[in-house]
Formats: sequence, C-alpha cells, structure tokens
Amino acid sequence: MVVARIVEADLENDTFYLPPDRRKALCTAEGEGAPAVLCEGIPWLSEVYKDIMECFKKDGPRGVSHSKYTLDPPFFDAMSSIRLGGKAPNYLTDYEEIKRTIETSSAVCDIGCGTGSSLCLLARDYPEKEFHGIDLMENAIVMAKSRAASMQLSNITFHLGDAMKALEWEDWSLKFDLVWCRDLVHDLPRPDLFLKGVKDVLKDDGYFVMVDVASHSKLADNINTPLSSVLYTSSLFRCVPMSLAGEGESMALGAMWGRERALEMLAEAGFDCFHTQKYYTYDEAFYCRKLK
Repeated sequence: MVVARIVEADLENDTFYLPPDRRKALCTAEGEGAPAVLCEGIPWLSEVYKDIMECFKKDGPRGVSHSKYTLDPPFFDAMSSIRLGGKAPNYLTDYEEIKRTIETSSAVCDIGCGTGSSLCLLARDYPEKEFHGIDLMENAIVMAKSRAASMQLSNITFHLGDAMKALEWEDWSLKFDLVWCRDLVHDLPRPDLFLKGVKDVLKDDGYFVMVDVASHSKLADNINTPLSSVLYTSSLFRCVPMSLAGEGESMALGAMWGRERALEMLAEAGFDCFHTQKYYTYDEAFYCRKLK
C-alpha cells in the first residue's frame, strides 16, 4: 500500500497514515468509493482467465457459460449500491415521462435485474405498484429475494430464468407499462430477437428504457472515450464469451457495440427512440416508445 502511494509512511517514526483526500476514494459506503469498488473488477475478470484462454485454441469452446461468472452478482451489487446511494435509479425517476408512467402503471419489469438493488428501491417508493424482475443467475435471484424480504416488500416478484423465454410467457403478453434493462442487451446471443420480444410484452402505449454502455459503433470513435480500455477488456472477458456460449447463432456484439448500432436495432424492432441521455461515467439511457 505504501509503494503504491495509497498509504503514506513516516519513516522517521516508523508509522503509517492515510491522507484525508484519499479516504473518500477508499470508502465503500453508499454514494462513495467507486474507485475502490471498481478495483474489485480485477478478481472478477481474473475468475474466468483460464476459460477465456481455452476459447482462443483452435478446437476450444466458442464462449464461456454464465455459470462460470460466480463473482458477477456481488461485484455488480457493490457497483449498484455505490451509484444508487439508497435512491431509485435516476434514469427512471429523473425523466418526467417515465416517472409519470411508473406512477400510473399496473406492472413494471426489470429484465436482467441482477441482485434487485434498483428494482427494490423502486418498489419501496411505489408500494401500490406491481414490479417484476428476472435474471439468469441463481445466486443473483437469491440475493434479490433476500433484499426484498429484508425491506418487507410485498409488491415485487423475482423470476429465475432466461430473458428470451420469459418474453414468450403467455401471461406476459401486453402486460407491462414499462420495461427496462441495464447493460444486458449486448450480452445476449440475439439482441435483435430480444428487442422484438420486449415489444410484445409492452402495452400499446408502453415504454422501454434501455441503459447501455456509452460508446460508438466505430472503433476509431472510441479511442479518446474515457475508460474505453477498461470497457473493451470487460467486453473481451465477459460480454462476448457469454454471448457466444449458448447454442445456435450469436451476434456477439460486446459492450462497445455503440449508440449508432443500438439506435438502428431499436428502430428495426419497432421502437421510436425519442430521447437519449448519459448517466454516471459510461452509461447512456435510450428512451423508447412502442410503435403500433
């Protein structure tokens, strides 16, 4: 810690101290400490290093199964807690049209809900509304249900399952006033089919909010984008191999698929993307209406 210039050493007195201006970055309390939590991404990525190397072999697997990423839920849960700071996600509550939809909704769904941090806060603030969350990772859903129970939330249901199959459930057809997902679409084998499925579960006047990595579709346009090297690395270690791991065809978009490609695919799926806005350091929210 001393040679990394995190902790300072008083060599004359053989003591150590942490300068006040560095304490905030190392604190992992809600609303603080993003740099400290981000460092936990090193073991998160390293967990699948050997599996990734196997994919590069000529007869190696095409991808890495989601079941290999056991550190996903706790890592993303920590990152969400830092960003949210105990408040419902601002990309939903700060945008008046979406906030009004939640207030008048009969059902709202978070696809790829993870550990349920965002959804539980929203369900807490709107106790009379119905909320659903679905995720593929069992340990994430276990954490989500535990969180909802500890918050005594009775208006939220968490489902364990594949997002694509859930969108085909008969009782989900035209069910939701609002569907949203965060950092999910680029991980899917066939995001084009997923987006069309989202349209099917939305009511005719429903809204879809897609939050994804703020990037461009052309590599040249990302060279000077903040955190590009981190995001491309994360994409190589998680997004692309996870997308390729399933059976059948995969588009393997990766995290840096870019806003240009995203807008094109949303339009092809039958959505009118009427507004985009950047949030946090590297997120962009796409606000969409379902076209009839």
